[in-house]
Amino acid sequence: MGSSGLLTLGLVLSVAHCTEILGPGEESIEITQNIMAVLGEVVYLGCRFLGAKTINGTHYQSVSCSAIGGRPTPQISWLVNGLPASEHPFTMSVNNTTLSNGTSSLSSILRFPTHLQDEDSVTCEVQHPTLPNPKLTTVRVETYEYEGHNVTCSFDHPKFAHSESRTLPSFYLSGVRLLDSELGINNKDFQDTETLELQEGQNEIIVGLEVIGNVPRYNVTCKKDDGPLPEGLELDGSSLRVQGPVEHQHAGLYECVFSYLHLKAILQINITVQPHVIQPVPPTIRVDLQTKDGHRVIECSAADAVPAANVSWHLPEGVSGVSWSNFTSHNGSHSVRGVFLLPACSPWELTAECVINHPAFEEPENRSITLPLCARPNITINSSTELKGGMLFTKVDCSVDSVASAAAITWHVGNTDNSINSSLSEPEVQADGLVSARSSVRFLSSLYAGQNLTCVVEHPSLEASEIRTIHIPVHKAPLLSVSVARQRDSHLWLAVCDCKGEGFGTNLAWVLPENVKGQTSLHSEYEGRALKARLTYQFPLDRHEGQDLTCEYRSERGNIEKKTVRIPRYHITAVRVLNHTTPLQSRYGGGPIIHRLTLQENHHNQKILLQVVGNMSDYDLNCKRSDGSFVHMERHAMVFQSQVTEKDAGLYICCASFYHHMVTVKIQVEVMSEDKQFAMVAIGCISSASAILIIFIVTLWVCCTRNSRKQYKKPESLSALTALMQEPGSPEVKKPMVTEKDSKEHAQMVSYSIVIDVKSTV
Repeated sequence: MGSSGLLTLGLVLSVAHCTEILGPGEESIEITQNIMAVLGEVVYLGCRFLGAKTINGTHYQSVSCSAIGGRPTPQISWLVNGLPASEHPFTMSVNNTTLSNGTSSLSSILRFPTHLQDEDSVTCEVQHPTLPNPKLTTVRVETYEYEGHNVTCSFDHPKFAHSESRTLPSFYLSGVRLLDSELGINNKDFQDTETLELQEGQNEIIVGLEVIGNVPRYNVTCKKDDGPLPEGLELDGSSLRVQGPVEHQHAGLYECVFSYLHLKAILQINITVQPHVIQPVPPTIRVDLQTKDGHRVIECSAADAVPAANVSWHLPEGVSGVSWSNFTSHNGSHSVRGVFLLPACSPWELTAECVINHPAFEEPENRSITLPLCARPNITINSSTELKGGMLFTKVDCSVDSVASAAAITWHVGNTDNSINSSLSEPEVQADGLVSARSSVRFLSSLYAGQNLTCVVEHPSLEASEIRTIHIPVHKAPLLSVSVARQRDSHLWLAVCDCKGEGFGTNLAWVLPENVKGQTSLHSEYEGRALKARLTYQFPLDRHEGQDLTCEYRSERGNIEKKTVRIPRYHITAVRVLNHTTPLQSRYGGGPIIHRLTLQENHHNQKILLQVVGNMSDYDLNCKRSDGSFVHMERHAMVFQSQVTEKDAGLYICCASFYHHMVTVKIQVEVMSEDKQFAMVAIGCISSASAILIIFIVTLWVCCTRNSRKQYKKPESLSALTALMQEPGSPEVKKPMVTEKDSKEHAQMVSYSIVIDVKSTV
C-alpha cells in the first residue's frame, strides 16, 4: 500500500500539472505512453495539448523589447525560466537603427508557438556599458489552455486493478460582487454596479471583492472615474483598502476588472462619502495683482475656512484668460487659492471680479480689481538704399516701442494682402521697462518701384492694427546708346553698347540672328552712384554687312529697352587708270581689258595714276609685277622712282581691297627710248606727208579725169582705172568692160579710202 500511495501521489501531481497548463482548443492531446519509473520515486505522467489554430494550425505569440537612444549599440537577449531562450522553439529578429545624433535604437522580437512554451513569462535582458547590471524586464505570456471541453487523462499500471482517470474541468468567470464583513455588507445577488456609502472620517476600511467562477487565478485592476485610484486608497489582492480616514476625494465611480486569459468580469462600485456636520468658519479673503513674464496675474485666496470655500471669476464680456486653483488643508481648516492670467496690456480698462461662496456667507462675497489700459506703442519707419553688384537695393526698417509684450510686425506691398519676407530682431527690454521690436525688409528697388510698402503693427494695447506706409520711388530708365566702328589692329569690326543709370543691372545683350556666335565682353564701373556698363561685340564685316544690330536691356521687372545701329554696306566697282591708255581686249573675248601705256626710258619719278570707284572712304591699294614683286605706291599712284629701263616693261596688276571687297586692274607697261621715239615721229611725219601727197595726186587726177570725160567722152580712158580697182581673181569673177553708156553711173559709185596707222607715245 505504501508503494501504491506514492504512485497515486505522482498521479495526482501529474493531473494538477496538466490542469495548470492545458486550455481550450480543438486539436488532439499528446499523451506520453509507456513511462518507465522506479517504484517509490515521484514521476510525472504527461499529457499536452498540441495548440488553437492561427498560422497553419499553430498559435504563435510575439514579445517585443526595445532599447532606444544608446551609444554604443546596446545588446538584447531573452531569458525563459532564468535561462537563455533556445533556438527551438524560439525565433528572434533584431532591428538596429542609427539615429541622426549618433546613437542607436535596437529592437528585438521573440516569437514562439504557444503550445511549445511551458512558462507563463519571458524576460528581456538589456546590457550596455552605462548600466552597472543588466536591465531585466519580465512580461507574462499565455500558456496553453484547453477551455470549454472536458479533458480526461487515463493511466494504466500493473498495480492498478483498473484504469485511473482524471478530468480537467472547463473554466468560467461569471462576475464579481462586493463582500465586506466589517461594513456588514454581504450582497449575494450578483449585479454589474454596486453602491457603497462611507462616512467621512472612518478609518481602516476594507472593501472585499468576490469572484464568481472556477478560474484557478486571475488578475485585478481598478480605476476611479477613468483615472488612477486616489491617494490613500490601494488595491490589496482582491480588496480595496482605505488607509487613514475616509475623505471626500474617495467618493466616485470605481471600476474593477477581473481577468483570466480571455475571460473577463467587470464590477462598478459607486462610493459616496457622507460629510461630517461641522460649524462653518468663514475664510480670510485677499486679492493681489502682479505682472510677470508679460502677463498680469490676479490672485484671489480664501484661507483658513471650514469647510473649504469655492472661488470663481467674473470677467467682462469678450475677455478670456487662463485660470487655475489649488487646495491646502491644515489643522482641519482649508485654504483655496485661485489664480487668473491675463495679458499684461489691454486697449480697454478692465475690471476683474473674484466671487467667493461659503456656507458662512448669506450672500457670495465679491472682490474686484481694475486693470488700467496700456500706453499706445511708438511706431517709426525709415528707408535707405544701397548699390551692390550693380543693383540698387532698398532697406526699410520698422521699429515699435511698447509695453510688454513685444508687438507683432508684418509687411504688405501695394493695396493687396501680399506679404513679403522680413527679418525680425530679438525684442530688447529697455531701462524703463518698454520692449523694442524691430523688423526689416530688403529688396531689389526695381521690384516694388512706384508702389507703397506698408508696415502693419499689432499689439494688445491697440484695438485695431496700425500701419505705417512708405513710397518706393521709380528710378529713371538707364540711358542706352550704340555705335559700330572698325578696329585698326584687327580685321574684326566692333559694336559697342553703352548703358548708364542708377539701380539697373548689367543684363545687356546683343540680339543676334539664330546660330550666330560672336565674341562679346562686358565691362562696368561706377561713376558716383551711377553705373556705367559697356557691352562690346566683335564680328567680321561680311557677317552683318548691311544689317541692323540691336542692343537690348531687360530690367528685373521685365521691361525692355532697345537701341539699333546700322552696319553699312560697302562696294568697290572699279579701279581706273587716269593716264592715257590704249585698251587691249583679250583675243578670246569676255576676258578683262588690259590697259596699255608707255613710259619714257631713263626718266625718273614717272607715275601711273589710279582711281578707286566705290563708297568707302578708306581701302588698301597695291600693285605688283607679273613676277609677284610689289611696286612702290604713293597714295593712288604707282611711282617709278629710279630711271625706267626695259626691265620695267611688262604686265602690272593693281588691287583695291576693303575687307572682303576686292577689284583688280591689269596694265601693260611699255618702255620707249628717245631714239625710237624720234624714229617713230619721223616715220609718222613721212607717212603723213606721203599720205597727203597721194591724196592730193588722186584728187587732182580725179578732177582731171572728170573734165576729160566731159570734153572727149572717151570710154576707153576709164578702162585702165577700172581695171586697177578690180580685185585679183579668176577670169570668171572679173567685172565686165565698162561701156560709155555706163561710165557716168559707175563713176558716181566709186569712192576711195586711205587708212593711216601712226603710233604715239606719252
